[in-house]
Amino acid sequence: MFLLILSRIDLRSTLETMRTVRLQFLVPALALYPCLILLKSRRWRILLQQQHIRYGLVPAFAVYNSALAIGYVTPGRLGEFVKALYLRTDAGVTLGQALSSVLLDRVLDLYLLLATAATGAVLFTVPQHLLAISLAVLAVAALGPLLILVPTVNQRLIALVSKFAFQLAGARYQQDLQQSLNGFQQGMEQLLTVRLLVAVIWTVVAYVVFFLQCYLIALALGMPLSFPYSAYTISLASLLALLPVSISGLGVRDATFVALLHPIGITPEMAVSYSLLFLLVFNVFGGAIGALAWYAKPLR
Repeated sequence: MFLLILSRIDLRSTLETMRTVRLQFLVPALALYPCLILLKSRRWRILLQQQHIRYGLVPAFAVYNSALAIGYVTPGRLGEFVKALYLRTDAGVTLGQALSSVLLDRVLDLYLLLATAATGAVLFTVPQHLLAISLAVLAVAALGPLLILVPTVNQRLIALVSKFAFQLAGARYQQDLQQSLNGFQQGMEQLLTVRLLVAVIWTVVAYVVFFLQCYLIALALGMPLSFPYSAYTISLASLLALLPVSISGLGVRDATFVALLHPIGITPEMAVSYSLLFLLVFNVFGGAIGALAWYAKPLR
């Protein structure tokens, strides 16, 4: 898809646009990246505290960066779940309990993006075919995590998984599997309380920083893009980039930008430039920080 988009645009114009990037906006966007991850690391620690798991901010920051680096090079950013393996090793908890906090951490991100994208779809004039696609994506993306957050459905899903997992696992693994499933259920029960609202507030703060970075990237390119429309565009693109069909959202994110920015008069060349600069700030620059974090704290 990415190659198809490149074949349909004026590459020379795209490169010229990239050469005119204004550093007075790009440098602050880069500088805010560690702040963004620090906020998300703090939120993860809040979830861990609800489970009575003690984990320092420095190791949480290092682990979060490492997991993001792996997520950037895996389909659908599934590599971010490596945080659970770190937590099992460092805190001595079961894999299931570790997965519960990591999963809910991702779910909070997902629903913030869903809320922003849904609000944008209502507020802005979007072509009918794009609106239909947007609403379909939002509905599908909201369904799965919602099932996890409903306690009764949660318990039935775990029971269903247990039934099939025990049939597939050998006798030597069934005890470990049962401990992990029990740990996951216990972990979710500890997390799904009123105290979760604190983590929700930290999520909102973190995404204000994230949307500000994206707006600064638009300003660096001189794009006539408002902050609210930028947040809507990046939210829908980020949701689609979570589909496990590409690495780092290549192709999917570019196509989304081209489709959503064209109705407001932004050329495909400019949209692709925006996508490439987004890739540079988050995946390349952020991935480099994550690689250093992985080197400093490798997973045994």
